[in-house]
Amino acid sequence: MELAVRELLLAAQSARDVQALKNAYKLIKSATEGQTALDSSDNISTDLYVLCAEQALQLGYLEISSDCLQMYFKGRFPVNQFLVRAYLCQGQLYAPHSTDNLEEFEKFVLFFMKAIDFATHNRRYFFLIYNASILYWQLVRPFLKPGFRYCLIPSLSQIVTALNQIEEQDNEWRAELMINLLECYLDASKLEEAKEFSSTAAVFIKENVPDKYSQIFSLMVYHKLMNISQIKKETQNSLHLSVIYKMQVLKLQWDTNVFPSDATANLNSIYELLKQYDVPPASVLNVK
Repeated sequence: MELAVRELLLAAQSARDVQALKNAYKLIKSATEGQTALDSSDNISTDLYVLCAEQALQLGYLEISSDCLQMYFKGRFPVNQFLVRAYLCQGQLYAPHSTDNLEEFEKFVLFFMKAIDFATHNRRYFFLIYNASILYWQLVRPFLKPGFRYCLIPSLSQIVTALNQIEEQDNEWRAELMINLLECYLDASKLEEAKEFSSTAAVFIKENVPDKYSQIFSLMVYHKLMNISQIKKETQNSLHLSVIYKMQVLKLQWDTNVFPSDATANLNSIYELLKQYDVPPASVLNVK
């Protein structure tokens, strides 16, 4: 029977075969309820609950997914990667579609954090932390707008910490999440936390993902997270950072309705710096 279930789930996955999924679920359900002719020595493997739940989720059959997870958690299951995957699958059932239902969002976060917390304690499951971070980021899109980013601070900070803890090798991904976490702190007006976090994140990004350093430098200048001596040190030998610094200062003045008498001179200064480029880098052209 197990072989039949696995073959059906494979068909559901490879061909998006809904009937195969339903047939697999029916076999799993009947076996669990003791309605098959199997003897007690042929108990169903618990990983099949999770595999069926994952496939049902992919095909949009949320009730089947939820029921499979309930059967899994009610039983006696080994503590292995399928526990992490079950948590992630359960979390996706509460994935936010908008910012209207914070209670559902909190359930989504709860299960994702359970998965990540468990995986951090066993090197064999470190890859699931990376997978979870990507999935998390795809699902929190509704909250990536002003006034709602603050909701991500507890969970995103835990993910960034976990990726640091396991020394995830995809430094570009870690840098991307760090920059976004900084933006969450800024959205929440948590300037002290932003200043403390940015100082550490900036060092990591400068050393490991230098192409992204201008992004965090730009945020730190605009929000005054760096002192003038730090800025002078950073811009002293960098045309690129000098341009970004001057542009962000002007932008801040514009946004706060402060128009200094030397604004024209500052614009001319930026223009002269830009003339030194053959082609200005994208990070300069895209300064917001």
